Amino acid sequence: MLATRMATGLSLVAFFLAVLCLDEFIAPWFPLWFLTVTIAVYAAAHELIGLLENTSVRPARGAVYGGLMVLLVAHWAPHIVNEMERWAAPPGVNIPHDPLGGVHVMAWPLWAFVSVVMVSFVGQALRFKTAGTTMATLGGTVLTLTYVGLLGGFIIQMRWLDGRFHGLLPLACLVAASKGADTGAYTMGRIAGRHKLWPELSPNKTIEGALGGTLFGVGFVAIVTAVCRYLLGIPTLTWPAVVGFGVLVSTAAQLGDLMESMIKRDCAQKDASNNVPGFGGVLDVVDSLLFASPVAYGFWIWLGP
Repeated sequence: MLATRMATGLSLVAFFLAVLCLDEFIAPWFPLWFLTVTIAVYAAAHELIGLLENTSVRPARGAVYGGLMVLLVAHWAPHIVNEMERWAAPPGVNIPHDPLGGVHVMAWPLWAFVSVVMVSFVGQALRFKTAGTTMATLGGTVLTLTYVGLLGGFIIQMRWLDGRFHGLLPLACLVAASKGADTGAYTMGRIAGRHKLWPELSPNKTIEGALGGTLFGVGFVAIVTAVCRYLLGIPTLTWPAVVGFGVLVSTAAQLGDLMESMIKRDCAQKDASNNVPGFGGVLDVVDSLLFASPVAYGFWIWLGP
């Protein structure tokens, strides 16, 4: 199990890095990144809907799938508009840099999300016939859009953070902290796990594993930072910021893993699916990133180089 998990994890990371590096040749459009994220988001949403259908909640699949596409396009739109404004600017005229650009661009997906929720309400109202199911359908629809679409949107936005190679370094640090936490928690839990962390949600997770996950998360981010700073000459976080980033993001990643465990436990399922060897489903792979990415995004806007 551990060997399969490691092999799958390394393959996913290699694929992830290959997509990001290839997309540098098509910056700032990033079509490969858009395609990869779209597939992952839809797969995770499909699995979550399948889980929720084991409960009284019944998300409206059409509203979820349509709403996710609206959110995905809204994440790309402000950056495409900004790039077109630069191209259209007269020669010698520079578009002023917006130091809060990372905050302002989030208005697009926020308004898109609000619009999708409102349309979902109206859609259910038009289909309303008998009492007892409408609120469950709306609740499941909004939950799926929020959990997968809204939280996952921060992963998308990190691609456009300021810096050399665009958001490649922030994304690498996010994956390092999140998957370092996952690897460390699993490894140290197997080796030294004695005290249960949150048995009501996940009976196998331990306090020792959580501490190991945090240490691995910090260590993986430190490795990425050292490679970028000393081998590639890329400006990175300061070393105190590396520790802070690693602790906060790896902790958020482990919390995200626990929250998905809560969903699966409530739905009486062990895994979201069996599509990813060693992990379960796509949702089991990205669950830590869904909680870690908002923390990483905010941290990088605040203290990033």
